[in-house]
Amino acid sequence: MTPSQSSPDTGTRPEPAYWSRLDTAQAFADFSDPFHPPPSQRQYAQQHGIPRSTLGYWLRQEYPDRLDAEMIRFFRCAAGLTFLRRLVLAALSIFHHRHAVGLRPISDFLRLVEVDHFVGSSYGAMYDLDARLQDDLLLFGQEERQRLAAGMTHKDITLCPDENFHGPHICLVAIEPVSNFILVETYRDRRDSVTWAKAIREGIAGLDVTIIAFTSDQASGLVCCAEKEFEVAFHPDLLHLQCDLGKPILLPLARPLRQATRELHEAQQRIEQLDTPVDEPQSDKELLALIEAVLDERRIAEELQEVKKPHEEAVQAIREVSQVYHPFDRETGQPVTTEQMQARLSVPLDRLEKVVDKAELSERAHQEVDKARQWAVLLVGCLAWFWTKLRQCLEQLRLSQQARSEVEQYLIPSCYWEMASDKEKDPQERARLRELARRLREQAWRPRSALGSLPQPDKVEVQRVAQQCAELFQRSSSCVEGRNGRLSLFHHGQTRLSEKRLKALTVIHNYVVRREDGTTAAERFFGQKQRDAFSWLLQRLPDLPRPAAKRRKTPSDEGSIAA
Repeated sequence: MTPSQSSPDTGTRPEPAYWSRLDTAQAFADFSDPFHPPPSQRQYAQQHGIPRSTLGYWLRQEYPDRLDAEMIRFFRCAAGLTFLRRLVLAALSIFHHRHAVGLRPISDFLRLVEVDHFVGSSYGAMYDLDARLQDDLLLFGQEERQRLAAGMTHKDITLCPDENFHGPHICLVAIEPVSNFILVETYRDRRDSVTWAKAIREGIAGLDVTIIAFTSDQASGLVCCAEKEFEVAFHPDLLHLQCDLGKPILLPLARPLRQATRELHEAQQRIEQLDTPVDEPQSDKELLALIEAVLDERRIAEELQEVKKPHEEAVQAIREVSQVYHPFDRETGQPVTTEQMQARLSVPLDRLEKVVDKAELSERAHQEVDKARQWAVLLVGCLAWFWTKLRQCLEQLRLSQQARSEVEQYLIPSCYWEMASDKEKDPQERARLRELARRLREQAWRPRSALGSLPQPDKVEVQRVAQQCAELFQRSSSCVEGRNGRLSLFHHGQTRLSEKRLKALTVIHNYVVRREDGTTAAERFFGQKQRDAFSWLLQRLPDLPRPAAKRRKTPSDEGSIAA
């Protein structure tokens, strides 16, 4: 008879509240060592301060026969446990916090890859583990923000704010567009200027930044917040202006286009029905019907071309507004004055007005064209603001007149078109803009030029200021619109994201998601390298939940199932 086992000496090792899975994995690895296995379980338990019964339970764990023995040995050892921790953390951070996948699909994923025999994969287990992960995400965001803010240099920023509605709840979102760093993402009961100002001041607290402009849709609360609360310039979002202009014009022009397209499709189907192979006989009546169908198809095709022409002209005119609204010429890269911009914006609007008159559209379409001429003046004012701020920045460099002229004509345009090329959809146009930026940059730093003759430290400073000047011109708030769309995916099926979950999603966006160049939004905003978020979270990840014991079916259970 085996003698009773006394409790291990607590002086050897303090008894923990529970035994970690690493202890289990290490014990299994030691007893699986084919060269130096422990002499006995009793001696091993005494040496490591483990109750003998606990050690025996660890070593007697059973797994389904279908599992490969090598797989079982791997996931029961320390290396397998380390891999399992990375796998679970990656599944939660990537699927659940970056792509709006619920916890139950993650449980199904763990079950399908058959690691549910080594880690608890139930909804409750995943919920508790994710709750701890969210706490760690918030802590990491707070620590990194404080650490990076302490070493950042002062910067002037343009802010892109907008609100998103999660059911009846208002979510305020504000992003710095150059770095795509989220400064504000919170729920508020109101969206007036005072509420916005309070949320923004909380968002930039402790950061060495100065807001110099807002770029957003023309919501009254945002306009008032910019002009009265912060006393900065407000720049209208170009996309919203184009959408407002296109709705009363493009929709009426699209109706006859859709009708003609549908009729053409029906005519082509009728021709296919009437047409027969050459070797089959065809009556005169069928032949006349086929000829009539072909003539009808040609007539509808001509009508389609007629109704398509004004629609394409209107679309091209509206798109041209976006193409010409740049502070530098799209072909030569030279600076565009306010007078030139006024003339350039008038050209597509004049063509659009002719389309509206010729198509005899509604009075609302004429009103939108007149309204577009008014906001064109506002866009010209934004361009004037840009040139004023740009020259103020250049004055701080104390360059010669020739050097300042080269910065304005070559260096800043090269920085601007390098950034703008990344947003161009057409590959050929994107390549052309990058080539334009390269030529301008070479022209600016040519050896015998005023800029090329500067000492190397001065060149670095001039390049930095030129990049900042190019970033001042923000004509779109697409960054915050994209963020609102992603939040809507997370909100789908829920009445509201919790405050904790919303903050965790903000940390994921700022400190975890990386662009193709390998940088996070925080690194681009603060201008410094951050700690690796995944490694930090992995170190703090608690012990993985153990899988629940599988209940064995009894004969009574099998009988009830059969019945």
